[in-house]
Amino acid sequence: MVLHRAGTDIATRAKDIEDGLADITNVGVMALADPDLIERIRTGAPLNTPGPATFYDCGEAGSTDHPTHTA
Repeated sequence: MVLHRAGTDIATRAKDIEDGLADITNVGVMALADPDLIERIRTGAPLNTPGPATFYDCGEAGSTDHPTHTA
């Protein structure tokens, strides 16, 4: 089963997988807002607030200028 849980935090999504409620989950919005998503999940760092208006913008603001996490 693939589970789509838009708006659910990553911990809840991971628990759904651990509990057998899902085999995989999406991270689309999180990946667009966090270029270093895997590292943030691994270290427990906070996620950026997604800005849907800039996800696919070809102008100055867009998915390539979201900040990476610094310790």
